[in-house]
Amino acid sequence: MAHPNEARVEKKREHVPQPTIRCWDSQFLSCSELFFPIMPYGKIFSNNSDWPNLNELNDKKPKGIKSWSGHNIQFVLQKGNRSAEGFESLYEPRIFLKGEVRTRLQNWHDFYNAQIWYTFPKSKSSLNMRQFISFDENAVFPWKTSPPSRMREQDYMTMFDEGGCILVQCGCFSIPFLFGHAVYERMILGDHNISMCAINIECDVSSQ
Repeated sequence: MAHPNEARVEKKREHVPQPTIRCWDSQFLSCSELFFPIMPYGKIFSNNSDWPNLNELNDKKPKGIKSWSGHNIQFVLQKGNRSAEGFESLYEPRIFLKGEVRTRLQNWHDFYNAQIWYTFPKSKSSLNMRQFISFDENAVFPWKTSPPSRMREQDYMTMFDEGGCILVQCGCFSIPFLFGHAVYERMILGDHNISMCAINIECDVSSQ
């Protein structure tokens, strides 16, 4: 396995575009019993007759969700050419430097990303902090352009951010907490044959 800070050298597999479902489904939580981690906040939108807008996503989010650098997290409209706007407007640096999460409207991928921010804010801000540091280490200073290539460390973190699962071991039981928002998206599209990146966490139940 290559060092996380080495640039990628392998060729990417041909990208196969996934179908996009634009229709809002207020029963999005009933797609799978594995959706239980986001149910407490997802229920807020279960009575919506249409997609939530940015104001709703911001108004309904729990209080105190911040980036690692202390900025309040705000969901903002994604628009424009990210690579042409410079380093500070790239997705991960913008979250760290401004607390702004670029979000597409009427998009399951980004809607579930907001749900994960609601549910796992510290984990999301920690991943973003590590992404920013990796970007910063490889960007041209002063920040004017984006880094010429992504590092393997960034790839690993993105894989977990998009397709991660936390397996909590409690005695003889193993409880999966879906973390990757792309997993939620693919499942609502009807794809349940999914590979995920898993992290095992042992829970001490001896005192219970």
